[in-house]
Amino acid sequence: MTEVLAFPGPAVSGTSGGSGRSAPAGADAGDVETPIDAYLRAQQDLTAVERFARHHDAGEVPALAGWYRDLMPAAPPEPGHQYAFSVDLDRCTGCKACVAACHSLNGLDEGESFRSVGLLVGERPAPADPARLEPWQQTVTTACHHCVEPACLAGCPVDAYEKDPVTGIVRHLDDQCIGCSYCTLTCPYEVPRYNARLGIVRKCDLCSDRLAVGEAPACVQACPTQAISITTVDVAEVVAEVVAGAGAAVGAGAGAGVDGPAATALVPSAPPSRLTAPTTRYTGRRPLPASARAADERSLRPAHAHVPLAVMLVLTQASVGAFLADSAVRALAAPRLGAVVQPYGAAGSLIVGLLALGASVLHLGRPRRAWRAVIGLRHSWLSREIVAFSAFAGAATADAAAAWLGAPGTVRSALRGGVAVAGLAGIACSVSIYAVTGRRWWRWPTTAAKFVLTTATTGPALAVALAVAASVARVGDLSALAAVRPLLWIVVVATLAKLAVDVSVLRNLRDGSPADLRRTALLLRDDLRRLAAWRVWSAAAGGIAAPLLLVRLWSSPSPSPVGSAVLAVVLVSATTWGELAERRLFFSAVSAPRMPGGPA
Repeated sequence: MTEVLAFPGPAVSGTSGGSGRSAPAGADAGDVETPIDAYLRAQQDLTAVERFARHHDAGEVPALAGWYRDLMPAAPPEPGHQYAFSVDLDRCTGCKACVAACHSLNGLDEGESFRSVGLLVGERPAPADPARLEPWQQTVTTACHHCVEPACLAGCPVDAYEKDPVTGIVRHLDDQCIGCSYCTLTCPYEVPRYNARLGIVRKCDLCSDRLAVGEAPACVQACPTQAISITTVDVAEVVAEVVAGAGAAVGAGAGAGVDGPAATALVPSAPPSRLTAPTTRYTGRRPLPASARAADERSLRPAHAHVPLAVMLVLTQASVGAFLADSAVRALAAPRLGAVVQPYGAAGSLIVGLLALGASVLHLGRPRRAWRAVIGLRHSWLSREIVAFSAFAGAATADAAAAWLGAPGTVRSALRGGVAVAGLAGIACSVSIYAVTGRRWWRWPTTAAKFVLTTATTGPALAVALAVAASVARVGDLSALAAVRPLLWIVVVATLAKLAVDVSVLRNLRDGSPADLRRTALLLRDDLRRLAAWRVWSAAAGGIAAPLLLVRLWSSPSPSPVGSAVLAVVLVSATTWGELAERRLFFSAVSAPRMPGGPA
């Protein structure tokens, strides 16, 4: 409004000492505008937004629909179909207008993006001289592929994802998320992104609110060459293509053959489509050369270290191993030593396990909602791990209480059996959590070997240290400790085996090795070499030298209490630090499958 509300007409003095208003000159007394009339007139004046809306509804302002109407389906998906992105690679120029529009129209934080643009590079025959090769490149824009079998949904422990049964859009439910970031590991395309400010993960939902009212997603509207469009796909056909090994390769359905790359992925260097059955279609008339590869195929960047998870994994495995080894201590040691060690071993192992559970909460963006992590028990290995280790903690607490209270042997045996079953089940779930992510370095054999051998090194080391502490504090005679020397040999053998597993990845330094494993080997050799060296030296000191020195010390008739205590501290501390370093490398050196990125 451009006018200021005011009472019209000059104020005049009344005849009875009051005040009144006179009508404008030439107006009758009945035409006087009262304050109520002025307010009513002001309310009838439309705001700029209301005037624009009226003009828009009347068709007086051109709608943007004319620009993108041909880039969207004319009707919602039929049963058995779903929405999907379609990208014409011949039209994509790599201008990143789609990235900017997605960021702006969705109100994303600084540095946050739901869409990215990568690059394929290679060589192709020169048009003028086919015998000569010339450089070739192709930009690739990518966002969420709204997969038929979304791995983010399957892995989420709190059911913070849903796949719309009508549109097929995979949505993230922000209010349900606890910020565990497990979906960032399970998604082979690295689509979900963690938002540190909000403490949750967010992702592309194909601008479902815009689609619901017939408006195109932000990226579709912004692309100046109309390279991105929305289409509908037959879900059964997508699954059949994946099963048949055809995938959704470039040129599928567009009459363009693929020159070289196996048609089992969206584009060359992308993760296998069999993992999640992505629905995005990359089309183009020009075939891709056989040498096409991601521009960042050889770029090295350490992944997130996930320190709280590394601590949790090592300590849970140490706690389970210590409980198992403590049973061996009581079986191998003299009755007097076994009776003394029982309470110390049970309590020490329990404390380590509780510390592990406490550390696991630290990696959550919303730790107050950690209780919701069991909701996905039917489909999420993370939920199953939480349930298993919670049962382990409960049984371990009962076992420790029984040990200190002197419960009957049958009760102790039953409790320890429950502790062992729950602990081993938890470790199996931990292995599955990472093995199902599709990362080659985290496959079942390697991850299982790492986690089991960590249990076999840190567990006996902790049990031996607790036995030494109990002997020094309560028994005074260390000669009985000679009976637990087999545990020290277990530590030595397990450490050597673990080091062999750790260094085996370095054989992928040679040419011809899988690209992701070669990146892992290069990271361990270059960027992470100091941490890798720390891991080796810690393992050598705690897992090899200290146990051998203890074996020699306990072979004497009267072993030194001080020497035993010092070596026991070195044994458990160096072994644990070495395993913590290894577990950090486990996260930092892994090379995740991903869509092609930009050059390094």
